[in-house]
Amino acid sequence: MDAGDEVYVRDDHNAYGFVPNLTYSDLMRIASFAKTLGYDTKIRDLGYTLEEVQKRLREDGPSAFLRLKRIQEDVSPKAPAKQAIQYVAERLDRLAPQDELLITDPYLFSSSARKDIEAYSQSVADLIAPLLANSAKLIAIVDKDASHREVRDAVLDRLAAARDVTDIRVVESKDFHDRFWIADRCRGVIMGTSLYKIGRKIFFMDTLSESDIAAVLAEADATLAS
Repeated sequence: MDAGDEVYVRDDHNAYGFVPNLTYSDLMRIASFAKTLGYDTKIRDLGYTLEEVQKRLREDGPSAFLRLKRIQEDVSPKAPAKQAIQYVAERLDRLAPQDELLITDPYLFSSSARKDIEAYSQSVADLIAPLLANSAKLIAIVDKDASHREVRDAVLDRLAAARDVTDIRVVESKDFHDRFWIADRCRGVIMGTSLYKIGRKIFFMDTLSESDIAAVLAEADATLAS
């Protein structure tokens, strides 16, 4: 094979690619030569099965296919709420904040959660508290008009109870619509729903690029400084 050949490896199957792409006639010539060496050239479908697609959507998300990058996770609204929350928890666990976790979510303390405030506040604490290292601080940027004082107090109380030492700062701003979760100012995701809506709507979690993280942090820093 020439020096320009590319080699692709997928699981335990090897696939060899030629650059530029082979013509059909050249492929037949290569297949004929391979046969003299005892090899049988076959066309192999290196696509994904439905199960593999579903698994990768959960683990990496649609952009894994659209941009060939590991960046998203799909959470089905048809999944039971506990199962959907578990998907989110597993994805957020990869952030592993050691020093700081920044959350921008206008509806983190949504007034809609008043009707099941105890269950909601506990679910938020159960989701966030395990992510934080002992010394990590939590910064939440929320929308004052979308928040309810009782929900806020309940969530913060549960978080404080779940972590013996947790530095929590809540800032109100209307500058953020999307839900960003950024750990240690270098790893982040965008979540397509607020925590209260998990399991109720279709949404995706998408890993933020370095440039996206920088842009979000610039806005967040300006908000925190004001």
